Amino acid sequence: MAARKKTIAILTQSPALGSIIAMVLDCEEQFFVQTFAHATMLKRHARIAPIDLVVCDYQIGPVNAAQLAIDLRQANQTPGTKFIVLSERMDAQIRQACIFSNIDEVIVKPMSPLFLRDRALAQLMSAQSHASHTRDPGRKEQQAKDAPLTDNVVYLWGKNHTTPTERHPER
Repeated sequence: MAARKKTIAILTQSPALGSIIAMVLDCEEQFFVQTFAHATMLKRHARIAPIDLVVCDYQIGPVNAAQLAIDLRQANQTPGTKFIVLSERMDAQIRQACIFSNIDEVIVKPMSPLFLRDRALAQLMSAQSHASHTRDPGRKEQQAKDAPLTDNVVYLWGKNHTTPTERHPER
């Protein structure tokens, strides 16, 4: 029996950007790539079919990627889905929202579509290599060692990261 293709959902403000990303990712035989025009369409699709990776702009119409990730996970539609978010800027508010919603990676635009393909492959391979889909900082640190990052990737889970239930180390 053939293995199921990994499903990648693309949701961008610009249809041209979405098409370019879809074209580059669709060159990989192990991917099934689908673009969506609105977050509601993505949410409806997630109810009927599993999604392995969501690639989206941070600001998607009236909602943002952090809220989309929370909505999808609260509805238990995509418990193990990885998220790669594209943003034109990175500030403390965006960073905190992405950490809170367990977004896996933020890439600051502009970026090469081939670079995005490599990051998508790295995210999907890390999900495949980790049997459990728990979201813990230790896994994030190992993932950072496994996949090389460049200066337009914002690593959200650094060594000093603590979750809301953890205490900060005494200094």
